[in-house]
Amino acid sequence: MKDERLSPEEMKGLLNKTDNTVPEETLGGHELSVLKELFCTAFGGTAALRDPLFPETAAIKGPVWSVKSKDELFAETETPVYVALGEYSGLLKMPQIVTLDQAEADAVASELSDETDSDKLFAAVQDMLMRLFGSSATALSMVSGQEIGYSLSGMDILEAGQKFPFTHFTKEQWFAEALFTLTVGDRQNVAFRMYLPAGPCRELAEELAGCEQAEETKETQDMSSNEQQQPEKTSQPADANGPNVQSVQFSSFDEIAAEQSAPNNLDMLLDIPLQVTVELGRTKRMVKEILEMSQGSIVELDKLAGEPVDILINNKLIAVGEVVVIDENFGVRVTDILSTAERISKLR
Repeated sequence: MKDERLSPEEMKGLLNKTDNTVPEETLGGHELSVLKELFCTAFGGTAALRDPLFPETAAIKGPVWSVKSKDELFAETETPVYVALGEYSGLLKMPQIVTLDQAEADAVASELSDETDSDKLFAAVQDMLMRLFGSSATALSMVSGQEIGYSLSGMDILEAGQKFPFTHFTKEQWFAEALFTLTVGDRQNVAFRMYLPAGPCRELAEELAGCEQAEETKETQDMSSNEQQQPEKTSQPADANGPNVQSVQFSSFDEIAAEQSAPNNLDMLLDIPLQVTVELGRTKRMVKEILEMSQGSIVELDKLAGEPVDILINNKLIAVGEVVVIDENFGVRVTDILSTAERISKLR
């Protein structure tokens, strides 16, 4: 009789067998495609370098995307390294971790600010990150058509042997990693690694997919409605001894009237006054702090000096620009603006 019991070696192999399946909480190809489409526009060109801090010779390469677990985040990072904590708000609502080599970051910050003191270089690197990702958030707002904000919570230096306290910042186990390089001048460059948690990334992809599906459904319904409204051609059989009688087909006067009146209606709207607002920045304060305000009080805003200001029409973001002085009055020079079709849709 054959003994079908497992040998000790087989039992040991089964007990030590590892599960190579991909966890459900990680990111798939669809989510990564959404992130690539959004951030390639913001970081892949010059959209994030429109701040006066960066010269015309500055450029950003990448980003290159990958999915990593929490234990793999800093595996390729050599210490000492700057670790910055930020947060996106609005449509892209999620925390963010940024790492960059301290020596490379100090060299680029020194090139941009002409500083050499360690404390001033730390502040210059922090200012560079805030300007870079703040401008990128503005570019993302223009791409997605919805408001996206960014705030830098803080930055610290991670020395050799130290571990980043992930549990204090996020409970996510999987992250999307974006690697890109900022080049200033001929030699100075620094590699950034941006980490976004997988959970909010999936929610963002689902929300954008829902919006696209709703637009496609609306277009399909409009096409079906137009097909149903087309008149059907009817005819009566010809009599052998009489004339061939057919029903008369009239043109649709409603469609012609609508096409002719569209430009006239647009011309009528051109004289309607609109409220134009240039927003320097925003902030939130407690009621107690508001009551304590007096003449001479200073209110700090969420934007840094030199950042592009928002141009709003009837409280809708239309463009961004930079503040200028015209004679004795303030003005704004438009640096980036929506297309005509997008501006009209914003005013609805």
